[in-house]
This record gives sequence, C-alpha cells and structure tokens, in this order.
Amino acid sequence: MRNDDVFVVDIATLLPPRYRAEDVLGRVYGQPGIADDIRTLATRACRSTGVSTFSSVLDFDAYPSKRLVADCHTPQRWCGALIDAVSIMLPRSEIGFLSVAYNISSHVDVLPNLACQVAREEGLDLRAAPQELPHYGCAAGILQIESAADFCRRTGSAALVIVLEQCTWAYRPVCRRESEGFRASLRAHLLFSDGAAAVLVVPGSMIGRFDTALRIIDVRTGFELGDTISMRNGHFLVGEDVGGTMPGLVASQCVRPLLAKHGLAADDVRDWAIHQGGLPVLRQFARADILGLSKAQLADSVDTFEEYGNLSSASCVFTLRRQFDRRVPRGTKGMAVAFGAGYYFGSILYERWTRDMSANVSASRARPAPTLP
Repeated sequence: MRNDDVFVVDIATLLPPRYRAEDVLGRVYGQPGIADDIRTLATRACRSTGVSTFSSVLDFDAYPSKRLVADCHTPQRWCGALIDAVSIMLPRSEIGFLSVAYNISSHVDVLPNLACQVAREEGLDLRAAPQELPHYGCAAGILQIESAADFCRRTGSAALVIVLEQCTWAYRPVCRRESEGFRASLRAHLLFSDGAAAVLVVPGSMIGRFDTALRIIDVRTGFELGDTISMRNGHFLVGEDVGGTMPGLVASQCVRPLLAKHGLAADDVRDWAIHQGGLPVLRQFARADILGLSKAQLADSVDTFEEYGNLSSASCVFTLRRQFDRRVPRGTKGMAVAFGAGYYFGSILYERWTRDMSANVSASRARPAPTLP
C-alpha cells in the first residue's frame, strides 16, 4: 500500500417517499388548465421510460404549491441523517472535510451556505473550509470525490461527500404542445427523481480499521460547454440529443484516456456505475465506437434507473452503493462515470480492497439505510 492511497470505506443512501411513476406524472400533468390529452400523453410516455417509481419530497396534496411532504425532508435533515449513518463506520469527530453538492433543492436560507450550516449543526470539527457545489450538473459527485481524495492525501484525515437532489421541487411543466420547450420539459419530468447519498473517504493510514473498501486508483474530470440540459424561465429542460452527445463525449475525453493511462481495456473493468441519464443514454455505452460495454457491465446502472429514475448527481453513487455491498474478490476493478449540465463530466477508477486476500464483504455492511423521524 502506497502512502498516498485513498479509500472509499462507506456509502449511505437516502430516499423520500416513493410513488408509482405513472401516478406522479398523472398528478403533475393533471392540474386544472392542462388539457386531458396532455395528461394522457405524459402517462403513456412514462410507461416507455422503464422507470417504475419516483421518489419525491413534494406534498402532492398541495401541488402545484411547493410544500415538503414532511419536515424531515429538508436538505439539512437529510445531511444529518447521512452523517449519522456513516458515523457507524467512523466517528464524526474524525471527519475533517465536508463537501455538499446539489442541483435542485428546497433549501432557501442560503447564507451561510448549506455545507457550513450542516457542519455547525452536526458539530463537525473540520480541518478545511466546507465546500459546496450547487448547479454543477450530474457529475458533481465525481468532482466532490476528487476534492475529498486530495484532502485525504494532504492531511491524513477523513472526508465526507454528500450529494442530494430534490429534482421534483422544480416540477413546473410546459403544458402546451405548441409551446417551445414542450418536449424538452416533458422529457425532464419523465426522468428525474429525488434522493441523497454520502461517500466516506479515508487515507491509507486509516484503512486498517475497515474490512472492505474501494481503493481509488485515479480520477479524471473534464468540461465542454453545452446547453442540452438546462433551465429556462424556470422550466427544467432536457434536449433530445443528450443520448447522441454525452456518451461519446465522456467516453472519448474521460473514460478511455483513464483506462489507457493504466493499461486497461473496458473488459478489464467488471463493475460500472454509469450515470442513469435514461435507458437510451445507457445503451449508447454498449456501442463499439463508444465503450463496447456488455449487458452485464451495464446491468447495475440499468437496474438503478428502472428502480429509482434519474437521481441527478446522486445516480452513480446509488449504483456504486449497490456494488459496494456486493461480495467480490479483492482487486476487482470498477468505474464510476457521471456527466451532466454544463457539460461537466468525470470518472473514478477503483479496485476492491479487503483486509484479507480471501475476505468477503463484512457483515457490518448489511445495515439499513438512514431513517428519518
């Protein structure tokens, strides 16, 4: 083990109430003043996406007014619940760095920023200024983990990354077929859901306390200007060419260079946690001219999308949690890949580490997700 080794030692996830996807679309597009055929179109289109449920912080009895379904779903309470969850693995007194990212949230009291408020409320004794990344698109989690890993190498202390998304808080559909942005607005409402995740990162000097972890081999990030995913006049829009733009861009500028740097081919990486921009987007990664991933390599990302929808910056972390909890041999390679508005994109190459060469995942991993009061 090298002195600069850094490890992911815990991943926790959190979801608000879940609803049948068709029921959510029916409520959003079933408001007074919206034509019946628009509601029918939305619910039928929902069946074609493959998403079974949406998670939402919204109180749909109050919609279109914005009200949380319960006070426990404020971003501050979510962060507190996730910190409680990872504190099972490492006392919060040893967390020296906190980074919080989101694209859409119900948080309105923005000074001091959310990360500072959480650090104060949770009594964290930080060794560096809290970091907050609002509006960095669906790649924000990768950008945060890169910063957390750098902090761990510099200081020898642990770092915590929290990604939270309350995408349904931005529900405001364009409701007339003839209006500009109608299809882009419908596409956004068909995809996005709410959820949060936390990633606990530690330096090599701490790894002896844990039975299993992901050793971060390398991180690569990138950026190219683009506005296929955007908000305009308060409407959340997803353009139709996302599938034709993002997979090729992130593969050519991020994933393939990272694999080549370490002498790897895509087939050498068993576990892939790819941002779930939608099934058509995920399928592009199977093309030989992009990455040529197999059905098995894409399965975890597909399953996450079908179960939860697009969780924005939390999406690939939910898939990474699924893989983290699985029993796999030491040295198994994995890749987390995210991309989104901006365009920001990034990938993390990692390998499974266990305390013993023959060890499997510790029974301590079989713990419930954070609970909210």
